[in-house]
Amino acid sequence: MTFGIEAGDASPVGAVAVVLIAVAFVVHRARSPARRELRVLRALAAGALALAVFRPGVALMESRRVKPKLLIILDAASSMQGKSLGGTRWSQALEWLQRSRSRIDERAQSSVVLVSDRARALSDFEQLRGATPDAASFSPINALADFTPPEGPPARVWLISDGIAEGSADLDRLLSGFGAPVDTLGVGPARRDRGAAFLEIKTPDFAFLHESFEVGTKIEASGLAGRKIVIALARADEGVSGGWRESAVREFRAASDLETFTSTFTVNAERLGAEHWRLQSRVDGSVRTREFHVEVVRQKYRIMYLAGRPSHEYAFLRDFLKSDPNHELVSFVILRNPENPSPAEDRDMSLIPFPSEDIFVRTLPQFDMFILENFSAVRFRVPPAYLEQLKRFVANGGALLVKGGENAFSAGGYRGSPLEEVLPVTLSSRIPDFVPGLFSPRPISWEHPMIKLFDTKDDSRKAWEALPPLDGWARFDKTREGAQVIAVHPNEKAEDGSQLPVIAARAYGRGKVMLISTDSTWRWKLGAAADRLAAGVYERFWTRVVQYLTGSLDLSKVKFAPLPDHVVAREPFIASLRVFEKDFSPAASAQTRVQILWTSPGGAVREASVRETEPGTYAVELTGLSRGTHRLRASARLRGLAWGADETSFVWEPAIDSPMDRAWLSRTAAAGGGEFFDLAQSKPSDLLDKLPPPTLEKEAVRRYRPFSSALWLALTILLFFTEWAWRRWSGHA
Repeated sequence: MTFGIEAGDASPVGAVAVVLIAVAFVVHRARSPARRELRVLRALAAGALALAVFRPGVALMESRRVKPKLLIILDAASSMQGKSLGGTRWSQALEWLQRSRSRIDERAQSSVVLVSDRARALSDFEQLRGATPDAASFSPINALADFTPPEGPPARVWLISDGIAEGSADLDRLLSGFGAPVDTLGVGPARRDRGAAFLEIKTPDFAFLHESFEVGTKIEASGLAGRKIVIALARADEGVSGGWRESAVREFRAASDLETFTSTFTVNAERLGAEHWRLQSRVDGSVRTREFHVEVVRQKYRIMYLAGRPSHEYAFLRDFLKSDPNHELVSFVILRNPENPSPAEDRDMSLIPFPSEDIFVRTLPQFDMFILENFSAVRFRVPPAYLEQLKRFVANGGALLVKGGENAFSAGGYRGSPLEEVLPVTLSSRIPDFVPGLFSPRPISWEHPMIKLFDTKDDSRKAWEALPPLDGWARFDKTREGAQVIAVHPNEKAEDGSQLPVIAARAYGRGKVMLISTDSTWRWKLGAAADRLAAGVYERFWTRVVQYLTGSLDLSKVKFAPLPDHVVAREPFIASLRVFEKDFSPAASAQTRVQILWTSPGGAVREASVRETEPGTYAVELTGLSRGTHRLRASARLRGLAWGADETSFVWEPAIDSPMDRAWLSRTAAAGGGEFFDLAQSKPSDLLDKLPPPTLEKEAVRRYRPFSSALWLALTILLFFTEWAWRRWSGHA
């Protein structure tokens, strides 16, 4: 035991008085001629007066060991009523706490708080016996945001939960408010159904054609200790047996009954558009599958333009294509026909001979689109083998545009050739098959993307009707079955009596072919300048032609992020949706309208709420989910235009049936600076050993206040009287 001095309980006025007494004594001592003994007596009297005014206390101190403070946060949400080992998760947590209570009391000063959508502090440990879980779910942002530990800052925090909680983007901030490490103790079944499930799938929003991209996945192996797990990534391919072609395979061997693997595959984008992929996990004949798609776009459109003669059509379209930085254009125009006499040899001329082999054989696979305008294969002695190469180019995914003129189609020697096989029409046997004359093409449907060039159908109709007429068209035998006629001649018929196509398109193999039977669309550029709508048709039309033929017009600009096999059963459930511009940059939110239709397992359809989290990215939030398969369909409008749609689905199981969410618990422990423990496999000592040791603190066991007594006041008066009497007796003033 030791003694200590404690501050007095005098008022601020008393403290000032003490200071004044001390100052007065110092000044008096410096000036007084009194003897040393008299000055000592005066000092004792002044000190006694100061103590009587300030009244300090004397404490009898005793050292004792103080245990660290432990805050136990117990999840009391509805999911804690779910099944667990030998009962419910709630009972599992209570039994562990009761079994560990004596050890906890030995090592720590503990306090307990129940959390769900709010926090409830218990006055003592005994109150746990009558506590029950709430009907609400665990919401950390509501339960922990304003919670202050009742016993002051703890040395460590335990969070006992099954991890089925509403997500919180601010979890780091919430946990840091405790000022102590947070350990998580997981309750509930830790194992899912036996097998390998995909917990997470990561893909790029889009990939460039012929470039590589990565597919990442996280797989949870449950109940497969010692077993080999095969993860395969396959691409949809109608040309192989089964419709899927494996691109990469990984093998793992599980070392325990619950293990998580990550794997990354690097693959090439081979086809323009939505490439469909499939991830498979295979274990002892058991197969689990997860499908997704990746939008494949072109980094640049590589275009070959071959014209049979100089013309306004070639000059205007060439300039338009070159003006777009997303186009790489290579063009050839025939300036000297083979039958034209030349007095000089080819090597002495600036005009080169027609490089047919380079165009149709060597460089053809390097291009995305081939334009053939008013070109005669007969005149330039193009062999059928070269036209066969052009046919294969289309079948393998290339785009072909064939434009009319007096040297095209049958007059150009294409009837019966490999090129005719890919066209949307069969060619006429009449030569010449090109007819000069003015006409205005009549669109078949105002909804077709080649025709609906403006925001509304009425604006598109007005623009087309205001266009100047075209000059010249080609005769055809008939339209092929399956071809798409876009615009027809207003009066002429095909040889089979059907409408005569002026603009028509057809899919061939993996590519597309379009014919435009005239080479006079340049008239739209020059002759429509006076009309506000018609003046924009030329650029809009040819932009759509390139997009339509190369497939970029069909690419989805609206895309859900892939969902895993196991959706963590917490509400709100959140799905992520992306909306892109034409160049696949994020769509501007001010110009975008997104609608989400949610179909529940019972078939009811309702609109789901959606909010933008960052430019072009939207979070779809769902609450009140029921067991079964849910489907989401997203549609978006950009600048008033229908922009695209996407669909996804997921299977929802109520939280009460879901296993412990180890990922959330581990992530929470890491954010709180603690560790994750499985309650069923952990002893109290595993966690208690992480507490700091007890500290030695001095505690006042008894207090005395001698300077507040009447005796001390009498002593002070006696000292002053003695000093006065001694001074008088000594003859001092």
